[in-house]
Amino acid sequence: MLPRSRLRVALASLALAAAVALPATVLAATVSDTYTIRGAEYYATSTQGRFAGTDSGTTGDTATWQATVNHTPLTDTATITDGSARLVTSRLVVVRGAFSGGDVTLISRASGCGTETYAVNGTLENVTRSDSSAVGTGDFSATLTHYRASLFGACRTISATVRGTIALDF
Repeated sequence: MLPRSRLRVALASLALAAAVALPATVLAATVSDTYTIRGAEYYATSTQGRFAGTDSGTTGDTATWQATVNHTPLTDTATITDGSARLVTSRLVVVRGAFSGGDVTLISRASGCGTETYAVNGTLENVTRSDSSAVGTGDFSATLTHYRASLFGACRTISATVRGTIALDF
């Protein structure tokens, strides 16, 4: 009988070998079709928002994500014109897609210089996966919250968070 430490190493090596030997079609089935996202808007202009964060999938995997959303000038509403989204899953699958439409709509604005909340709903097309040749579509649906303060006599966004989902269909 092997000592416990060697047994653990042997079992871990066996599990790793089995995972590497699995065909791509088996691994492809383990990527979630919906991810719950959370993150921050790290760059913004009146016509573009850039976001990044982490997410968790419905099959137990996790991922990091990044999205660039280009849109018409943002007032209380804007139309998404293009952009891109990318997920890198804990199963080492890269998922990429292009925004083909959608909208950004003001949900609420606190009086004075308080928070603003927007609904961001975008359609993704040409969604690809690094583990297969499948091409699909997706939906990006999130709530964007701008935290604002009065700076130099003007109301300015000082930080922003985003929470929502990315749904994929292959």
